[in-house]
Amino acid sequence: RVRTTDLDMAYPPPPYGNPPGGSAPPPMVGPYGAPSAPPTAAAAAAAHAAHSLQSKLRLRLSCKEVVKLDRLSKSDPFVQVLLNSAATGGNWVEVGRTETIVNASDPVFATPVEVDFLFEEKQCLLFRVYDADGKSADISKHDFVGEVITTVGDVVGCSHGHFSHELRLPASTAKRGVLHVSSEEISKHDGTVAMSWSATGLDKKDFGPWGKSDPYLEIVTVLGQGKDAVVHRTEVIKKTLNPIWKPLSLKLSAMCNCDYDRPIELRVYDWDSDGSHDFIGSAKTTMGELSQQQRTVFELINPKKLPGGKKAKKGYQNSGVLKLNSMSVTEHPSFVGLLSAGLELNFAIAVDFTSSNGLPHLPNSLHYMNPHAPNEYIRAMQAVGGVLEDYDSDKQFPALGYGALVHGTPSHCFSLAGALDQSCHGIAGIVQAYQGTIANPAVKLHGPTYFAPVIRHVAGLAREKHFHRQGKEYFVLMILTDGIITDMGATIDAIVEASPLPMSIIIVGVGGADFSAMERLDGDDARLTSSSGVAAARDIVQFVPFREFQRTPGILAKEVLHELPEQVVEYTMKFVQGAHPH
Repeated sequence: RVRTTDLDMAYPPPPYGNPPGGSAPPPMVGPYGAPSAPPTAAAAAAAHAAHSLQSKLRLRLSCKEVVKLDRLSKSDPFVQVLLNSAATGGNWVEVGRTETIVNASDPVFATPVEVDFLFEEKQCLLFRVYDADGKSADISKHDFVGEVITTVGDVVGCSHGHFSHELRLPASTAKRGVLHVSSEEISKHDGTVAMSWSATGLDKKDFGPWGKSDPYLEIVTVLGQGKDAVVHRTEVIKKTLNPIWKPLSLKLSAMCNCDYDRPIELRVYDWDSDGSHDFIGSAKTTMGELSQQQRTVFELINPKKLPGGKKAKKGYQNSGVLKLNSMSVTEHPSFVGLLSAGLELNFAIAVDFTSSNGLPHLPNSLHYMNPHAPNEYIRAMQAVGGVLEDYDSDKQFPALGYGALVHGTPSHCFSLAGALDQSCHGIAGIVQAYQGTIANPAVKLHGPTYFAPVIRHVAGLAREKHFHRQGKEYFVLMILTDGIITDMGATIDAIVEASPLPMSIIIVGVGGADFSAMERLDGDDARLTSSSGVAAARDIVQFVPFREFQRTPGILAKEVLHELPEQVVEYTMKFVQGAHPH
């Protein structure tokens, strides 16, 4: 999910920006001080067309000497990363957040942030460090520590891709800590690494006759020039010297950027509540050695206990033994490769016909047919459907409506083309059917707003293809809505049921309603769970509010569809037979 913020700072931005809740931001200006016009549809479309050609960068973040904002403990920092460029329409768009590190003045974050790299375009980055107060996704609920504004070019252009800058408050020179950013280009070939680890005979770090350790494992990739980055941190297992950690799964590109010879370090620590975790020991290996399981047992060594070390111990052998219990590497097929092999994307649309849209003949209605300009529903259909229709050979698309009275009967899933087994030809056909339905006196806006029936209808089509044309067809359902759904529980159940099927769901909010509840359906932060306790097999939902991108239809399509390639690949890997090359 891409979160946009209420920031509207000048572009290029001022030296240190504006704090949350601060004074009114300056107007957006162009490079020579003149007001900047919003990007044209042609410019946005060109930026979208170039999207598939640029590189992606992985940014790994850490901080030093983060100022203490909590009275009785260190701060609990996390980093929010925002991007401002022509591709974002000159707006600040959040592209990622790290995890929160509790009680840490020198946090090393394991969650990287990925950004597109366009050499020919100035791309500004804003790193904002916060002290977490609770688990709210609302950034205003946390304490602002400080920020750094720079460019992608500055980060990449630093020696060996290692950038550092002091954190500061806007209009202040007081030091609030130091931000470190390491960057590298992400390999275009990827895979999934699945591992499970345990350890035995770890050093005892806690005092007392019954004291043991509270161990956790860090997997660290070596970046060169004395730099490294944590790529995974396991859970803490309390009071044991023989931990068995939960199985883990990582992207191959995140672990070693698909370089099987890159050094990897395995570090085990004893967790302490005050953040001063005790180092137990480490071992070195490579992805090649792990993947071939040439070695599955690793002695953990603490250099300080070796002869000549500060805590040299006579007869010291190790600080425990780390064991690789299982290991597999599965290479991913690429999205382009799947399309080249014959995969077709089937586009389906569902339009909100509830009364909250307003009477269609009134100019303030979201369904009003202005003879001079298309309404938000049509613009969203054209922006997103215009991209998808190129990937379907017959261009026959189901077009559905929900929330209307059809011939006096409430209907939560009806066809705009006449019958549910009928389709529209291309996006032009969908628009024509939609306009005809709005003009049809037998169809009246009604309610309530139910998503589950249209999701289950399209899931039925996807289920048939899953069993009879596995891996050859994939459905993308776009639901256009003007408000909050009233069958949240049933909708979540329907999404969970659809998650193993060749299907993704895009929800576009039109109008100015509060769509915050929709974030729950977008399972980026937490996997959806049905009323019966079943977890979704994968995240298949993406939500975008239309008005944040209404001036830039090409960017709307990009933000709506940017998760789709990964969702298609994930479905193929998990549920299509013969998709695993190894």
